[in-house]
Amino acid sequence: MYLNNSKIATAKIVNAFIIAACAIPAAFNVIVIIFMLFSTTLDRNIVTSIMTATFIFWTFAEVGVIVWRAIVLRRLSRCRLYNSLLEEDHDGIITYDSVASMTGYKEAAVIKDLMWFAKHKYLINVTLGRTAVRVDLLSDANEFITVACPSCGAHVNIRKNGGGKCEHCGTFMRVKEGQNV
Repeated sequence: MYLNNSKIATAKIVNAFIIAACAIPAAFNVIVIIFMLFSTTLDRNIVTSIMTATFIFWTFAEVGVIVWRAIVLRRLSRCRLYNSLLEEDHDGIITYDSVASMTGYKEAAVIKDLMWFAKHKYLINVTLGRTAVRVDLLSDANEFITVACPSCGAHVNIRKNGGGKCEHCGTFMRVKEGQNV
Protein backbone atom coordinates (compact mmCIF):
# COMPACT_ATOMS: atom_id res chain seq x y z
CA MET A 1 0.00 0.00 0.00
CA TYR A 2 1.48 3.29 -1.08
CA LEU A 3 -1.34 5.49 0.17
CA ASN A 4 -1.01 7.64 3.24
CA ASN A 5 -4.58 6.77 4.31
CA SER A 6 -4.63 8.91 7.45
CA LYS A 7 -3.58 11.98 5.48
CA ILE A 8 -6.17 11.30 2.77
CA ALA A 9 -8.94 10.80 5.35
CA THR A 10 -7.97 14.03 7.12
CA ALA A 11 -7.89 15.93 3.81
CA LYS A 12 -11.35 14.66 2.86
CA ILE A 13 -12.80 15.73 6.22
CA VAL A 14 -11.15 19.16 6.00
CA ASN A 15 -12.37 19.61 2.41
CA ALA A 16 -15.92 18.63 3.33
CA PHE A 17 -15.86 21.09 6.25
CA ILE A 18 -14.51 23.91 4.05
CA ILE A 19 -17.14 23.23 1.38
CA ALA A 20 -19.94 23.22 3.97
CA ALA A 21 -18.56 26.35 5.66
CA CYS A 22 -18.60 28.19 2.31
CA ALA A 23 -21.82 26.77 0.89
CA ILE A 24 -24.08 27.96 3.70
CA PRO A 25 -23.02 31.65 3.56
CA ALA A 26 -22.98 31.54 -0.26
CA ALA A 27 -26.59 30.37 -0.30
CA PHE A 28 -27.52 33.11 2.17
CA ASN A 29 -25.70 35.70 0.05
CA VAL A 30 -27.58 34.62 -3.07
CA ILE A 31 -30.90 35.10 -1.25
CA VAL A 32 -29.83 38.55 -0.02
CA ILE A 33 -28.61 39.57 -3.50
CA ILE A 34 -31.89 38.50 -5.08
CA PHE A 35 -33.81 40.42 -2.41
CA MET A 36 -31.66 43.54 -2.90
CA LEU A 37 -31.85 43.48 -6.68
CA PHE A 38 -35.57 42.89 -6.95
CA SER A 39 -36.92 44.63 -3.89
CA THR A 40 -39.01 47.71 -4.52
CA THR A 41 -39.01 48.81 -0.89
CA LEU A 42 -35.29 49.57 -0.77
CA ASP A 43 -34.08 52.96 -1.89
CA ARG A 44 -31.51 52.69 -4.63
CA ASN A 45 -28.73 54.62 -3.01
CA ILE A 46 -24.98 54.24 -2.67
CA VAL A 47 -25.21 52.13 0.50
CA THR A 48 -27.47 49.58 -1.16
CA SER A 49 -25.16 49.43 -4.16
CA ILE A 50 -22.09 48.87 -1.97
CA MET A 51 -23.88 46.17 0.03
CA THR A 52 -24.98 44.42 -3.16
CA ALA A 53 -21.46 44.56 -4.59
CA THR A 54 -20.02 43.21 -1.32
CA PHE A 55 -22.46 40.32 -1.24
CA ILE A 56 -21.74 39.53 -4.90
CA PHE A 57 -17.98 39.59 -4.26
CA TRP A 58 -18.19 37.26 -1.25
CA THR A 59 -20.55 34.92 -3.07
CA PHE A 60 -18.09 34.55 -5.95
CA ALA A 61 -15.23 34.07 -3.48
CA GLU A 62 -17.12 31.35 -1.62
CA VAL A 63 -18.12 29.60 -4.84
CA GLY A 64 -14.47 29.78 -5.93
CA VAL A 65 -13.35 28.09 -2.71
CA ILE A 66 -16.03 25.41 -3.14
CA VAL A 67 -14.89 24.66 -6.70
CA TRP A 68 -11.23 24.63 -5.66
CA ARG A 69 -11.85 22.14 -2.84
CA ALA A 70 -14.05 19.97 -5.09
CA ILE A 71 -11.13 19.77 -7.54
CA VAL A 72 -8.85 18.68 -4.70
CA LEU A 73 -11.36 15.97 -3.67
CA ARG A 74 -11.50 14.75 -7.28
CA ARG A 75 -7.72 14.60 -7.42
CA LEU A 76 -7.62 12.64 -4.15
CA SER A 77 -9.99 10.05 -5.62
CA ARG A 78 -7.47 9.51 -8.45
CA CYS A 79 -4.80 8.77 -5.83
CA ARG A 80 -6.44 5.41 -5.08
CA LEU A 81 -6.39 4.52 -8.77
CA TYR A 82 -2.67 5.26 -9.02
CA ASN A 83 -2.06 3.28 -5.83
CA SER A 84 -3.77 0.18 -7.26
CA LEU A 85 -1.61 0.39 -10.39
CA LEU A 86 1.55 0.68 -8.30
CA GLU A 87 0.50 -2.32 -6.19
CA GLU A 88 0.00 -4.51 -9.27
CA ASP A 89 3.44 -3.73 -10.70
CA HIS A 90 5.96 -6.59 -10.44
CA ASP A 91 9.37 -5.03 -10.92
CA GLY A 92 9.03 -1.79 -8.96
CA ILE A 93 9.23 0.52 -11.97
CA ILE A 94 6.25 1.70 -13.95
CA THR A 95 6.55 4.23 -16.75
CA TYR A 96 4.38 7.32 -16.94
CA ASP A 97 3.12 6.39 -20.41
CA SER A 98 1.98 2.98 -19.18
CA VAL A 99 0.16 4.60 -16.24
CA ALA A 100 -1.44 7.01 -18.72
CA SER A 101 -2.55 4.18 -21.00
CA MET A 102 -4.00 2.20 -18.06
CA THR A 103 -5.89 5.18 -16.62
CA GLY A 104 -6.94 6.93 -19.81
CA TYR A 105 -5.39 10.21 -18.62
CA LYS A 106 -2.82 12.14 -20.62
CA GLU A 107 0.78 11.50 -19.65
CA ALA A 108 1.27 15.15 -18.62
CA ALA A 109 -1.74 14.90 -16.28
CA VAL A 110 -0.39 11.66 -14.77
CA ILE A 111 3.00 13.26 -14.12
CA LYS A 112 1.35 16.35 -12.60
CA ASP A 113 -0.87 14.21 -10.38
CA LEU A 114 1.93 11.93 -9.21
CA MET A 115 4.19 14.90 -8.47
CA TRP A 116 1.41 16.53 -6.45
CA PHE A 117 0.69 13.31 -4.52
CA ALA A 118 4.38 12.77 -3.76
CA LYS A 119 4.96 16.42 -2.79
CA HIS A 120 2.01 16.43 -0.40
CA LYS A 121 2.86 12.92 0.84
CA TYR A 122 -0.43 11.29 -0.18
CA LEU A 123 1.63 8.61 -1.97
CA ILE A 124 4.52 7.25 0.05
CA ASN A 125 7.44 4.92 -0.75
CA VAL A 126 7.57 6.11 -4.36
CA THR A 127 10.26 8.02 -6.23
CA LEU A 128 9.48 9.98 -9.36
CA GLY A 129 12.02 9.86 -12.16
CA ARG A 130 12.16 11.53 -15.56
CA THR A 131 10.26 8.74 -17.33
CA ALA A 132 8.94 6.44 -14.62
CA VAL A 133 7.80 5.94 -11.05
CA ARG A 134 10.02 3.75 -8.88
CA VAL A 135 8.25 1.89 -6.10
CA ASP A 136 10.13 1.07 -2.89
CA LEU A 137 10.01 -2.72 -2.73
CA LEU A 138 12.42 -3.02 0.18
CA SER A 139 10.05 -2.35 3.07
CA ASP A 140 8.76 -5.32 5.08
CA ALA A 141 5.14 -4.66 4.13
CA ASN A 142 5.93 -5.05 0.43
CA GLU A 143 7.85 -8.34 0.25
CA PHE A 144 6.85 -10.79 -2.46
CA ILE A 145 5.00 -14.05 -1.87
CA THR A 146 4.10 -16.87 -4.24
CA VAL A 147 0.43 -17.66 -4.76
CA ALA A 148 -1.53 -19.92 -7.07
CA CYS A 149 -3.56 -18.13 -9.72
CA PRO A 150 -7.28 -18.75 -9.06
CA SER A 151 -7.96 -19.06 -12.80
CA CYS A 152 -5.16 -21.21 -14.21
CA GLY A 153 -3.28 -22.46 -11.13
CA ALA A 154 0.10 -21.04 -12.18
CA HIS A 155 2.50 -19.88 -9.49
CA VAL A 156 2.70 -16.09 -9.40
CA ASN A 157 4.92 -13.80 -7.32
CA ILE A 158 2.97 -10.83 -5.97
CA ARG A 159 3.54 -8.33 -3.21
CA LYS A 160 2.30 -9.23 0.26
CA ASN A 161 -0.60 -6.86 1.10
CA GLY A 162 -0.71 -5.94 -2.58
CA GLY A 163 -1.62 -7.42 -5.88
CA GLY A 164 -0.36 -8.62 -9.20
CA LYS A 165 -1.22 -10.03 -12.57
CA CYS A 166 -0.80 -13.63 -13.64
CA GLU A 167 1.70 -13.74 -16.50
CA HIS A 168 0.03 -16.85 -17.94
CA CYS A 169 -3.66 -15.91 -18.14
CA GLY A 170 -3.74 -12.19 -17.20
CA THR A 171 -5.92 -12.56 -14.09
CA PHE A 172 -5.49 -9.78 -11.52
CA MET A 173 -5.31 -10.93 -7.92
CA ARG A 174 -4.93 -9.25 -4.57
CA VAL A 175 -3.68 -10.51 -1.20
CA LYS A 176 -4.82 -8.56 1.86
CA GLU A 177 -3.23 -8.47 5.26
CA GLY A 178 -3.98 -11.56 7.32
CA GLN A 179 -5.30 -13.54 4.32
CA ASN A 180 -4.07 -17.12 4.04
CA VAL A 181 -2.29 -17.99 0.79
